[in-house]
Amino acid sequence: MIEYKEIFDEFSEGFACWTPEQDLLQANAAFLHMMDLEAEKPFSRIPGANTLSQAFSEVSSVIMNQIEHQGAIKNFEFHISHEAGSSRWVRANAWRIPNANGGTRCYAAYLADVTTLKLKEAELSHQAFYDVLTGLPNRTLFTNKLAAALQSAKRYPEQYAIIKVVLEDLSNINQHYGRDFGDMVLRHVAKSLLACCRETDQVARTSSDNFAVLLRDPEGGSGLVKIIRRLQNTLETPFVIWEQQLSSISAHLGVIFPLNDYGNPESALRDAGLAASRAKTTRNNLACKFFSKKTMEKARRTLSLSVVLRKKSDLKGFNVVYQPIVQAADGGLHSFEALARWSHKGKSVPPDTFIPIAEDTGFIKSLGEFVLETACRQLHSWHDEYGASINMHVNVSTNQLATYGFPDRVHDILHRTGIDGSRLFFEMTESAFLHDFSKTLHNANLLRRLGIRFCLDDFGTGYSSLSYLKLLPIECLKIDRSFVSDLEKDPASRVILKHIVALGIDMGYRLVMEGVERKSQLSLLDELDRLLVQGFYFYKPLPTYAADALLEEYTGGMR
Repeated sequence: MIEYKEIFDEFSEGFACWTPEQDLLQANAAFLHMMDLEAEKPFSRIPGANTLSQAFSEVSSVIMNQIEHQGAIKNFEFHISHEAGSSRWVRANAWRIPNANGGTRCYAAYLADVTTLKLKEAELSHQAFYDVLTGLPNRTLFTNKLAAALQSAKRYPEQYAIIKVVLEDLSNINQHYGRDFGDMVLRHVAKSLLACCRETDQVARTSSDNFAVLLRDPEGGSGLVKIIRRLQNTLETPFVIWEQQLSSISAHLGVIFPLNDYGNPESALRDAGLAASRAKTTRNNLACKFFSKKTMEKARRTLSLSVVLRKKSDLKGFNVVYQPIVQAADGGLHSFEALARWSHKGKSVPPDTFIPIAEDTGFIKSLGEFVLETACRQLHSWHDEYGASINMHVNVSTNQLATYGFPDRVHDILHRTGIDGSRLFFEMTESAFLHDFSKTLHNANLLRRLGIRFCLDDFGTGYSSLSYLKLLPIECLKIDRSFVSDLEKDPASRVILKHIVALGIDMGYRLVMEGVERKSQLSLLDELDRLLVQGFYFYKPLPTYAADALLEEYTGGMR
């Protein structure tokens, strides 16, 4: 063998043989390099090599033990360390060479360095199971861990919970600020969720705008609530990205607890998503809903209604009601808001159920034009009967406002009903402009030429409402009801609301406070003489006959 040492030294694989006492008998250059050993003559005997090289000590010990237990080994992979702190993976083929008495003369082995291959495998594995953007586990890995948790919950008295976090307006953020900005928002969310959880919990990004948290033993319902509140507080904390301050993360949470009744992870994730969808219907940012059978029934009904609206070609069952907007100081009538209502199979469908479905199905365009034309005809009727030149607020969806030709259709409706555009306020949310800013702004300017005025709905809850005020043709701000609902118990809401009102007044906007339901809320509002209010404390949405009666009282009857 020795006469062929020059050939063995050219091998990229390491070759060596050693005694049971770990004296290295022969080794080629590749093996010596792997073991961090130096020899004047490669392929020469190195007594006590195991004391000279930590790597050789590990390699020889592992191989000898494997051979003694199972005989010759083939393609056996293991990890070795070096004294300098580095490490590598090797793949070994090795066997025992007996002596004349049947004992062990020496051990021989071929070693291949597979460190690069292992690193590539690890990289591919990471890509398969981890989200590249956030570094969090992806849906596949989370599903695997959830499956293991469900099995554990059946064998041991452990409880688990899932929290599904669904972001809102991510696509709009990407369109308005750019995808890189949106990616930074996602990284911020991932970091925030991790900061709220324990080492035993698992946080994952399960889709483009969905995150999931698997909680192990959240210490019962009270402990779970604490974690949920921690998540909500973190996500509603203002943060800065590229010198742009965002007030909060817009999201909704769905929770399942406990998980004992679930047999597979997909069902659990589905139901957590249904709970999050239910939370979205509340229109409160960071609202949280627990999944229940009632939630499932509602989800099934929503699906059924979605099918109905997708196939619906008429507006049978829909009507319009009118909610008064009044002067805060004395309750005097100022204007109305036209609101759609739907009765399906003899049952009233709540607006917070059918409006999102109409948005998703595209039916909102037909419904929106129906509400607009009905409201305009009602304005004309009120003017003829009572001489009332009262204004009307009409909600306009993102899908309507960004649609080509929408201003022309509005012009046709105004012409058919004989209504001047200046008597209309189109209410839209900030998301209408995030959807397609240039097209929406173009249509808004065309509508302004018709006299239409604009009111920004849900003000104070978006990502960058203040920046839009300088760009949009807005005359009115409708302050989100969430600020009013917390007035009595949350001093911070009173402070924030005070500054919002002051800002709106200083900039010359008409301000409408929505959601006023109690006199105690009204008493906590400042600048009453400058505010308009809307809410159940004064009036619920009125059917046409009740609105007629109110207007007759307001105008003193026919002129």
